[in-house]
Amino acid sequence: MLSMSQPHPHQFELDINGPFDFQRAFKDVTRAPFQLTERVNVNRMTGVFPIQGGIVGASISASGTIAKPHVSVQWELLENESDPASVQSYFHDLFQTRVDLRDFYAHVADEPVFQKLIHQFHGFTFLRKHSFFEAMTTAIIDQQLNVAFATTLRERFIRSFGRIITWQGEEHWLFPQPEDLIDLTPADLRPLQFSQRKAEYILDFARGLREGTIQPSKLSQLDDDSLLDALTKIRGVGRWTAEYVGMMAFGRLDYLPAADIGLQRAIQQLFQLPERPTEAQVRARGEAWKPYRGLATFYLWHASES
Repeated sequence: MLSMSQPHPHQFELDINGPFDFQRAFKDVTRAPFQLTERVNVNRMTGVFPIQGGIVGASISASGTIAKPHVSVQWELLENESDPASVQSYFHDLFQTRVDLRDFYAHVADEPVFQKLIHQFHGFTFLRKHSFFEAMTTAIIDQQLNVAFATTLRERFIRSFGRIITWQGEEHWLFPQPEDLIDLTPADLRPLQFSQRKAEYILDFARGLREGTIQPSKLSQLDDDSLLDALTKIRGVGRWTAEYVGMMAFGRLDYLPAADIGLQRAIQQLFQLPERPTEAQVRARGEAWKPYRGLATFYLWHASES
């Protein structure tokens, strides 16, 4: 267990366009697995974050209103090196500060289903995963599993291979990093009830990040089609996984994971269809949501859960 705190934390403000429902966003990001990697107390979220080779402890505090949010970040470097510019860029990306939900709302305003969802989830947007590795590992774990068991596997993975870091008097789990898995074989994941294939996929991906054959900085520069193509070349990554990772690691707003069973069920329920739509039918329906199909997906997912 690592316990560190420096006497002079840094602080900056996040320039977030309203509407932004920080309470709902904080609650959503900590749903699974069980506030291990973040902790939320009303309008404050704390956690430890892997940023450009360093580990940063951060407290994100929100005030104001949904229409006029005010979000500040107080942070300290806990391990290795990470410059202030990289830290600020990281949190702007994490909180999707360049997204203006008003554009999305205007685009789908004529759709009765989305009129209701905008009212229900006004100001709600998805926060990215802490890292490319976390997003990919989460997606691989989730493949063809129900939500409850996938959540259990994620918790086991974190508790088995992550680290506890105590910052500002609170314990936070750091999601396992590729370096933490360097000595593992698939046999080490099998007792956690990982399938042989999923264990291989995760460890292969971690190896690719460590050895530099997979470079997220280069992937982030690709357009949407090229990024999907590059991601699906990674072992164990099909289109659904690539679309999920594109959203949650790279913040792409127009990916539509049309093969997702939960999304298909949400569309059937909310659009009152007689049967669950196929992947092709979801893609056809989603044409009207471009270039915000990822945001539309996010709202549909949450509507089906509420």
